[in-house]
Amino acid sequence: MDEKLKNDAKKVMLVQDASSGQLKAVTDVDKDGNIQTVEPTKANLASLLNVNTNDSFIEAFFKKMMEQADNPAHSGLSNPINKVFIMIESVFNKLVKMNFPPEELEKYRVDPAVELAARQGLNPKVQQGGGDTTSQSTFQPMDVSKIDRADLERKGIKWEDVEPHLKAMSYGHKSNKMVEMNPEMEPGGMRVPTKGRISLEEQADGSIKAIPHYHQEKPNLDAPLHGTKLDDEAKANLLATGNAGKVIELELAPGKKEPCYVTLDKMTNGLEVLPVSRIGPIDKIKGVELTEGQKLDFAAGRKVLVEGMTSRSGTKFDGYVQVNAADKKFDFTYDGLDRNRYSQENKEIRQQKKAEDQETKKEVSQGEDKKEIFIPKKLLGVELDEKQIKSLEAGKATYVKAMMKDGQDQPFNAWVKPNYEKGKLDFFKWNPDYAKKQGATVKPTAESKTQVAVNSEGKTNEATKKVDKPLQQGQQKPTEGQQKKQDENKQRQNPSKRQSARKAKRSPKIS
Repeated sequence: MDEKLKNDAKKVMLVQDASSGQLKAVTDVDKDGNIQTVEPTKANLASLLNVNTNDSFIEAFFKKMMEQADNPAHSGLSNPINKVFIMIESVFNKLVKMNFPPEELEKYRVDPAVELAARQGLNPKVQQGGGDTTSQSTFQPMDVSKIDRADLERKGIKWEDVEPHLKAMSYGHKSNKMVEMNPEMEPGGMRVPTKGRISLEEQADGSIKAIPHYHQEKPNLDAPLHGTKLDDEAKANLLATGNAGKVIELELAPGKKEPCYVTLDKMTNGLEVLPVSRIGPIDKIKGVELTEGQKLDFAAGRKVLVEGMTSRSGTKFDGYVQVNAADKKFDFTYDGLDRNRYSQENKEIRQQKKAEDQETKKEVSQGEDKKEIFIPKKLLGVELDEKQIKSLEAGKATYVKAMMKDGQDQPFNAWVKPNYEKGKLDFFKWNPDYAKKQGATVKPTAESKTQVAVNSEGKTNEATKKVDKPLQQGQQKPTEGQQKKQDENKQRQNPSKRQSARKAKRSPKIS
């Protein structure tokens, strides 16, 4: 999907209702991740949310989606969402005209876990800090084709259950929802049904194994964690914020302790650890150079206030930032902060961005729109020949005879020409290309001259002046039925003559 999203274009988000399959377009997201939607129509495009903006709110939405996947009844979403799609507005316009075919729409589907990681993420081997921190190398995703399928079977994990999450898992993240598992208690022995999240781990031989993170009813903060008992401060922080708030020495390998970040996974209620050594030095977050004091606080696992950060859309914001060991990313929180601090500055930034987007749209709209007009082989009941199709594909006005409109019983002839601005075919009584070229009104074809004069211009001649219905295609004079009706009308309009004729018939002749 990445190659289809342009950084300089407005991006819109569509969601699909899990129960009805109905597609909606997102117009707003609040700080808790709740969304407002409208019908995905071209008329509503201007009101749709630009997902480049309000990054923190978008992140909250994706978090809520991940919670919904595990527990729909308590996610806070009134209508559970099945799929999410993100695309630039020119793609949206194209799909609207095609009535959102599923095979095309699927190209723009996003994985909530991957999208969340991309927005504020942190890869397991390299500090990225939401895409704007200092890093010393590039993390390469794991090759999921090397997953040990036999090991997966022993752990009672179905391939089809993990397949939707493989992209996120290949980057070191856990599955973004709970997965049903039925692991063996011992090789070939009894199996116990359970559930949990799954991550991937590369082995020494190059193979990749699935690592289960089993669900438990509630957090167990009293049991030793890798040989270390948590103190009261760490327990309180974990329950309040989900993070220990400090680095804890853990024995991950026998006889060797190392400092680790500790986070409570809210889905599984299990504690997750991330060695400090797996995270590079944090020097910069979202455009802000950190002070030495902030760097020390990050290294110590504390929550750090960072002011004047720049979102992907270019707007400014403040936030508390902390390492999340469970999902290997940064957590951004905003409790107690003035969210309107940069409102005027951000308003100017958004206005400038909107102007730039409109200018970009003008530059590319003609080329993109031209490709979007569908030239049918059959137009209003008429099979187009190869010459007509090629002419329309070239954008030229093309004459088509005997077309029929729905609800009408008379055929009509017209010039047809693609309208690239509106993405449709326009119909004309005369050749619009010739009229534009000559700068003059062009007369209709000879066979339609009388029809156009009577039907469209209100003109008549002696033969047609009493006709009260439109002439048919190419008709020059009234039909037999029209002539009969015309004569009857003439008689009704001259009652004095009929009365004189009847009186003369009744009166005796005078000799």
